[in-house]
Amino acid sequence: MNPLVLLQRMGRHATTLLPFSLLLGLLLQDLAAAARPLLLPLVVILLMLALTRMDWDRLRALMRRPGPALLLAILNLVAVPLVVWPIWQGLGLWPSLVTALCLSAMAPGIISAATTASFLRLDSSLALLLSIFTNFLVPFTLPPLALWLLGFDLKIGLIDLSLRLAMIVTLAVAGAFVIRRWLGTRLVETGTTLDGISVLVLMVSAIPLMDGVVARATAEPVKLAGFIAGSFGGMLLCNLVMAVATLPFLDRRSALTVGYCSGGRHNALLMAVLPATADPDIFLFIAAVQFPIYIIPTLLQPLYRRLLAR
Repeated sequence: MNPLVLLQRMGRHATTLLPFSLLLGLLLQDLAAAARPLLLPLVVILLMLALTRMDWDRLRALMRRPGPALLLAILNLVAVPLVVWPIWQGLGLWPSLVTALCLSAMAPGIISAATTASFLRLDSSLALLLSIFTNFLVPFTLPPLALWLLGFDLKIGLIDLSLRLAMIVTLAVAGAFVIRRWLGTRLVETGTTLDGISVLVLMVSAIPLMDGVVARATAEPVKLAGFIAGSFGGMLLCNLVMAVATLPFLDRRSALTVGYCSGGRHNALLMAVLPATADPDIFLFIAAVQFPIYIIPTLLQPLYRRLLAR
């Protein structure tokens, strides 16, 4: 089969293929640890492809009035954890799962949200801004919240994180600019191919993210299943909180986008900032949460289609 035709088919069935990415990661456990260094370049490529496909006029319009997006980012990082924390506390879950769910709600938006938002016909430009703003703001919000609610003393390097994100964004913007200039008027007709490449990158990304999951599943199948179920609940609850809270103030598509971005959090960041004495179950959660990240877009697509069609 022609590779371009295959990529176009993958682009047309993006949300259907995403759950199978996890299977790829689980089957290739021997490559998972070795593939970890690929995570950063894969993030850059995903963001670059999202920027290439993005409505730049919409992005410029949002950037001319960044205040609303900044406010939504702060609500995501501060208000949402304060809302969901007592809910998890009151459900009688494992203490380590409650801690992990609360830390997850404090984490910034995942960069790939802009890519998957475009597959769901949400506002990918707004999703991108929320991801970038929450990643820049999280050094100011995560440490005090984690200390206040959970007793964790997190010492996040503000300069290191900011420089890393700035590098990712700069490389992605430069790459997207080159691709858009190269494609020119062919950009629209090659859109499905670019979506297919994005799906392929997401599938490859699942390999290092699934590192060690099979071993934990063998050793503690009940706990892993519970953490996966909890991670689904955590993502959906954060999504619902922000979508419902912003619906009276935003149009439906924007409110659904804000909710979707609130559900998808950059949990891998926690691996870099948690103290060495942190409960290892929190790191189990970081692996478990990859399941809803890859599966929830497929589950929510019919709902979003129905809501956006009204």
